[in-house]
Amino acid sequence: MAPQLRTLVHELRIRNQVMYLDPPLENARASWVQQLHAWLAAVCRQRRPQATRYEVVTQGDDDLDYDNLTLEYDPGQAVGTLQTVATDGPSPQPKQHGATYRDLLSRLPNGCVQQAYGAIMDMVQQASSYVQIWLQYQALWDLQTDYVLQFLGEDLARWQSMLLEIRRARSTFDTSATTKHVGAHCVIDYEQVQSKVNAKYDGWQHEILSKFGALLGSSVRTTWQQIAEARHKLEQHATESSTTSEVVAFITCVQELKRKCPEWQRLVEHEFRGGQRVLEKQRFQFPSDWMYADQIENEWSAFGEILRRKDNVIQEQLPTLQLKIVAEDRAVDARIDALCADWERSKPVQGSLRPDAASATLAAFQARATRLEGEIELVRRAKEALDMDAARDERLLPVQEELNDLRAVWAALSGVWREIDELRDTPWASVVVRK
Repeated sequence: MAPQLRTLVHELRIRNQVMYLDPPLENARASWVQQLHAWLAAVCRQRRPQATRYEVVTQGDDDLDYDNLTLEYDPGQAVGTLQTVATDGPSPQPKQHGATYRDLLSRLPNGCVQQAYGAIMDMVQQASSYVQIWLQYQALWDLQTDYVLQFLGEDLARWQSMLLEIRRARSTFDTSATTKHVGAHCVIDYEQVQSKVNAKYDGWQHEILSKFGALLGSSVRTTWQQIAEARHKLEQHATESSTTSEVVAFITCVQELKRKCPEWQRLVEHEFRGGQRVLEKQRFQFPSDWMYADQIENEWSAFGEILRRKDNVIQEQLPTLQLKIVAEDRAVDARIDALCADWERSKPVQGSLRPDAASATLAAFQARATRLEGEIELVRRAKEALDMDAARDERLLPVQEELNDLRAVWAALSGVWREIDELRDTPWASVVVRK
């Protein structure tokens, strides 16, 4: 007859916003081990039959005295014919063997008892794994919204992954069942916590969905505006530029936009379309001013078409554009030489200068140097775009250092000059002579 184990019921409860299992799974393990021991004891505690001498009063079967009939059994000798022995004296003491069958445990096949204990531990582990799924929902009461928003940041892919995981996790409690059978003799009853977890989960899901919808809508609108501005900027640049500076600006503009394209393409074709699909599946209420993925995809397509045309023009006119860049580079070099020569000739180091005049001279040189630095950087980026040698020109560095030093010197001297001017304008009658 197979053992009949008792079915144990464990109930998930919530008290003071804390979820727990009552009774704990340790009780199930202790009960199953106790029942195993009881079934083993049913056999191992049986008393062995005790072999003693037997006495036959007569040789006829009809005259046997069954009240005084005893048997003697020697395990080391085969049972032979019955012998009649007179019992004048006391019977000898029987040989002592185990009084019970406890030693049978040592004669069981290898690992038999260990397998029974292993089956108990496996059942406990299965129940514990399922209970842990429910206990994870304790985070619904412990987490703070600010922490979740900080963790997700502005990564749209992470937001989408979070929302999909939230939807998949509902399968644990979003069901008509109220119990879970683990094996045949363990029941997890979650009826008391099911409705509370469901309500709390709905609140969290709605809040995360609303935050993601606002973030996605803002990102879509910002990216659409950036793409539209880039398209208008491309349209303003003529393919046939008359001046070298316009050619440089045109080439650098195209190259900068080409560097931004991979990020825009990822957002438009994957993040925005996938995010809108997630919102639709979870029944998000789109606002009236929502910019749908189709709108930004149309803008992206128009921008890409214009960018391809402009880039093809650059590739077709590459030799001519390179000559123009070389000419612009020479012109910038000439302006740098002129600035350095003017600086050596006119830098304000004379002691007779007034601070305001020196500051004006420094400001004029600073403006020229800043403008030239912009032109140098523009030519360098144009060379890189056309695969030309783009060595960095550092001839303006000494001029910039002297400008900064002289600006600090004249700023300090201006205070002294201001005091001198005030003293000069003071009437002599108001001067108080100190003794």
